[in-house]
Amino acid sequence: MSLMAKHSRIFWPEPKDDEVRRLNQAVTNVQKWMQELAPAWLAIELAAKIARAVETEIVDDALAEIVEKAIVESGSDAFVRDGHDLLITVVAVVAALDLVRSNAVGDDGWGAVDTFAAAAWSALSFQKPVEKEGLEMLRTELLQASHERTKEVAEKSRARADIPEVGLLSIPENAPTGPRAKTAFKTAVEPLVKALRENAELDREEIDFLWWRLADWSEMIEQPYSALSDIKRAVFAGLECAAKLRRVPSSGHRNVVLQGISNADTYTLFEVLAAIGPDAQKIAVGVEHAGISSAVQVFPLLNAMLSVQPEYYGSDVARTTRDWGGRALLEAGVMHLSGRKG
Repeated sequence: MSLMAKHSRIFWPEPKDDEVRRLNQAVTNVQKWMQELAPAWLAIELAAKIARAVETEIVDDALAEIVEKAIVESGSDAFVRDGHDLLITVVAVVAALDLVRSNAVGDDGWGAVDTFAAAAWSALSFQKPVEKEGLEMLRTELLQASHERTKEVAEKSRARADIPEVGLLSIPENAPTGPRAKTAFKTAVEPLVKALRENAELDREEIDFLWWRLADWSEMIEQPYSALSDIKRAVFAGLECAAKLRRVPSSGHRNVVLQGISNADTYTLFEVLAAIGPDAQKIAVGVEHAGISSAVQVFPLLNAMLSVQPEYYGSDVARTTRDWGGRALLEAGVMHLSGRKG
């Protein structure tokens, strides 16, 4: 299937077969780079860069260099970036879209593509639609695919691992006498230990989450949640729930965070900050300010609470109280997982 056949019409009214074929190869080259991104924060920053490029049709220099190189290596020897930022944006988005749809979910739900999908869902869902119709359709496709993948990751990554039997000890005859038994034993029990550790991590998450829910107490602002306004409770419950999680938040976590929260009121980002007031600064402890500011499109709420400068594409859109609570949970979940898992 030609990935660029449809989307190349965003910048070429009548694309030619050879041109599309070369761009398909460029998409493949860009995907190889995306899949190898590590640590996770690089995937988060990539999501922010792509969201910013879609908003402005101006590509971050580092991302533009990667895509430009991929296009040149695909056989377009004369290609240069100047005047082609829209083309570069589309190639990057198509590469990401295909990966999000087709790449296998990582074991712990935090591989490069898993991380990118969660961050892209956060960034793109905060944006307003863009004016260019073809680009907006592509942006919407990536938003929906990222949302669907993140929901899938949240469920699959929490499935308990089957506990295997201890494997057979296999000691090569020519192995050194001293360490060979230890090495053989470690190899035999490693799958068992790995499964037990993974299951214990998920058990710990459930215990921490349940105790937090039963306590009905905000550790950040040191008040019972029941004493807070709906908007304040939604935002701080989302932030604090995320800190208890070892995987991407699921719809179940979102439902618990928003239990009893009404959708009657709507707020812009400016109005959220006004409703929270000085308590917004209490999230600063344990938050990596430099990291958040390097990916503000992914963390518009967190960055605004830390800097009180909500000048983002979409900050003037009124959203429901439940939307803000879900956003707090998602943004904080991505931030905490990047710190926990690297």
